[in-house]
Amino acid sequence: MKNIKKGLRAIGLTELEARVYLKLLEMKKSGITKLADEVKVTRTQLYPLLEKMTEKGFVRKVERSPAVYSVLEPEKMEFLLEKWLAEQTKLVEEVRNFLKKSQK
Repeated sequence: MKNIKKGLRAIGLTELEARVYLKLLEMKKSGITKLADEVKVTRTQLYPLLEKMTEKGFVRKVERSPAVYSVLEPEKMEFLLEKWLAEQTKLVEEVRNFLKKSQK
């Protein structure tokens, strides 16, 4: 599980966001109160965190009262992972080319 959290952090989640993501993945969907209890944070901490995760595309909010949150479908998450990997590969190539040019 440690490596999974590390991977989620590498693609843009904070430590707490990774914990929330994994808990939501386990729960399938949840309201704020239950999720806050499960992750051991306050609801006031969780609201902005979930909004940020929604903006990043890792979580979706079901528009109803009270709101219910769930994680992104695995296929969409896989797309985000592939996109991140492509970006990292491009960065590595740019650094590699820069280093080669600087040795001449």
